[in-house]
Amino acid sequence: MLQLFLLLSSFSCVVPMGLPSFIASCSRNDPNLNECALKSARDSIHQFSLGDTERGLHPLDPLYVAEMTVYIPNKQGFKVVFKDNYFTGLSKMHMESLKFDLENKLITADALVTLNVKNTYDLSGKLLLIPVNSNGDSNIHLKNTLLHIRFWYEHVEGPDGKIHWNIYKHDIKYEVEKATFRLDNLLNDKNIGDQINRLLNEMWREIVADVGPSICQSLSAAVVENLSVLLGQVPYDELLPE
Repeated sequence: MLQLFLLLSSFSCVVPMGLPSFIASCSRNDPNLNECALKSARDSIHQFSLGDTERGLHPLDPLYVAEMTVYIPNKQGFKVVFKDNYFTGLSKMHMESLKFDLENKLITADALVTLNVKNTYDLSGKLLLIPVNSNGDSNIHLKNTLLHIRFWYEHVEGPDGKIHWNIYKHDIKYEVEKATFRLDNLLNDKNIGDQINRLLNEMWREIVADVGPSICQSLSAAVVENLSVLLGQVPYDELLPE
């Protein structure tokens, strides 16, 4: 169903637009296609991440994730719900590699990005057997997050009678070098707040393992949606001419 929605939404945005000026095309017959595509991606990723209202491309920086939940150190401890998460940094993402497998219709990419997250938190649990609750502003810093991305696509005929690419499947994996957390005004007690923040930062790997999948799902869905719109507007022969 998701693939059908993306296909229909991309074609619904087909308008007489060529390749955006900030994206350089590469010849599909170029023996150095991957090098050409990597340079084009590096040159265009900043503008692409900012979006383009005329083309129906939504901004990816900041990226919004509604809610993320973690338990510290487990479900018998504290429950922390991060709400209204705004991720910034995607416009500064650095493409490490980009490879096209035209025969198998597969694109693979590695990208490195540092993400900053502004959000609010709701904390609940027990402290020395006493129920506690706290909420306030918080932030998360995800240093040097390496993304491993794969897109599978197919050739489809668009309403313009030309061949377009349609992304029908994708996946994304991640590695984070370091994550840091800061929750403000914890229980209105600086000493207790510092202890809980210290615990959060000691357990950053476990927390990232909990929230990472939801972050990646939101990230990949937003990117694929924009790519689907763009690919619906730009025929294959213009994207990768002979």
